[in-house]
Amino acid sequence: MPEAGPAARLRTALAGWSAPQHRDGLALVLSSGLTSVIGLLYWVVAARLFPPEIVGVNNTLISTMTLIAVAAQLNLGNALLRFVPVAERSARRLVFSCYAVGAAAAAVAGAGFALGAGWWAPELQQAVGAGPLVAFFVLSTPVWTVFVIQDYVLTAVKRATVVPLENLVFSLLKIALLGVGALAAFGAAIAVSWVAATVLIVLAVTGYLLRVLPAQAAGEPRVASPVRARAVARFVSADWTGGLFTNAVEFGLPLLVLVTLGAEQAATFGVAWAIAYGLYLVSHGMGQSLVAHVAADPGALDAARRSTVTRSLALVLPAAVVIVPGAGLILSVFGAHYADTGTALLALSSLSAIPNVIVTAALFGARVQQQRAVLLGVPAAVAVLVIPPALVLMPVLGLAGVGVALLAGQSVVAVAILIRYAMTRSRVTRPA
Repeated sequence: MPEAGPAARLRTALAGWSAPQHRDGLALVLSSGLTSVIGLLYWVVAARLFPPEIVGVNNTLISTMTLIAVAAQLNLGNALLRFVPVAERSARRLVFSCYAVGAAAAAVAGAGFALGAGWWAPELQQAVGAGPLVAFFVLSTPVWTVFVIQDYVLTAVKRATVVPLENLVFSLLKIALLGVGALAAFGAAIAVSWVAATVLIVLAVTGYLLRVLPAQAAGEPRVASPVRARAVARFVSADWTGGLFTNAVEFGLPLLVLVTLGAEQAATFGVAWAIAYGLYLVSHGMGQSLVAHVAADPGALDAARRSTVTRSLALVLPAAVVIVPGAGLILSVFGAHYADTGTALLALSSLSAIPNVIVTAALFGARVQQQRAVLLGVPAAVAVLVIPPALVLMPVLGLAGVGVALLAGQSVVAVAILIRYAMTRSRVTRPA
C-alpha cells in the first residue's frame, strides 16, 4: 500500500481534533490562550503605566483574591462538570444551588482573610489599607467564584465553544477599564478594572445559562434529581481538599514571593507565572472536556485519557520549545527589570508544564471515576514537593528557585503516575 502523503496525514490529524471531546477541549485551550496572550498585554500596559512596586502589590492582591475565591467555591465547578451531564431536568436547580453555596463561602472566606491580614499579610494591608482591603475581598471573591464556576457549567452543557468568546470579551474589558483608570489617575485602577470586568461577564453569562440549562416546565410536577446531594458532597469533599493543595501551588506562590523576596520580585513572578501558567491551562482545558464527554460513559475513560495526554502534549511541547530559549526576550517586553530577574524562572516554570500534562490527565480521569484517594493524594504530593523546596531555594537562588521547585515537583509526581499506570496495565494483561 502506498504511503500516505503529507496532505492525507494532515487531514487525518485534523479529523482527530474534530471529535466532540477534542473540539471542546481545543475551544477551552483557545480560550486559555486568548486569555493568556491578552492577559499579558494587560500586564504590559500595567507595567508601563505603574511602577513595579504598585504592579507587584496589585498582582499579589488579585492572585490572593483568586486563590481564596477558587478555594472557597469548594471545587463545585468540577462537581458540576461531573454531574450536570447526568442531572437531566434538575440541572438548572443544581447549578444555581452551587452558585449560591460557592458565593456565600467565598464572601465569608474573603472577609476572614482581609480582617486577619494584619497577622498573615501585613505588607498587603499596609500597602492597600485595612478598610479598602476588606471591601475589596468581600465584594470580589464571590463574583470571581461564580466566574470560575460558570466556565465549567458551559463545558458541562456542551457549550465550551462559548468560553473563548466570553474570556476574550473579559480580557479586552479589563484593558479598557485599566486605561480609563490610568487616565483618571486612579491608583487602584489595576484591581478595580479586574473586578468590574468580572462583574459584567458574570451577569452576561448567567443570562445565557438561564436560556440553555435544562429545567422543569412551569406547572410540571417536580421530578427527583438523578444526582443525589450525598454523591455530590462525597465528590466535593475529596476534590476540594485536593484542590486546596493545587491552588496553594498555582495561586499561593505570588504571596510567598512577596513575603520572601519583596514587591519588585513579586511583580516579576506575576508576569512570568502568567506566561507559564498559560501552558498549564492547555491540559486543564483538555481535561475539562474529557470529564464532560465521558461522565456518562466511564468505560471509555482509558482511551479518552490517552488521547487527551497526546493532544495536550502536541500543544504544550511546541510552546515550551519557543518560550524556554526566548524567555529573556519575552520578558524584555515588560521592561529590563523583568528580563533581568525572571528569565530563569520563566524557562523552568514553562518546562514544568510538560510533566503537568500527565498529572492533570490523572486528576481529571479520577474525577470521572470518583477516585477520592487520587483526587486528594496527587495534589498534596505536588504541593509538598513544590512549596517547601521553593521556600528553601528562594533565599539562595531568588526567583529561579521557584522554577526549580516547580519543575522537580511536577516531574516526580508525573513519573510516579506513569509507573502506577504501567503496573496496573501489567496486572490486567498478565495471563491467569
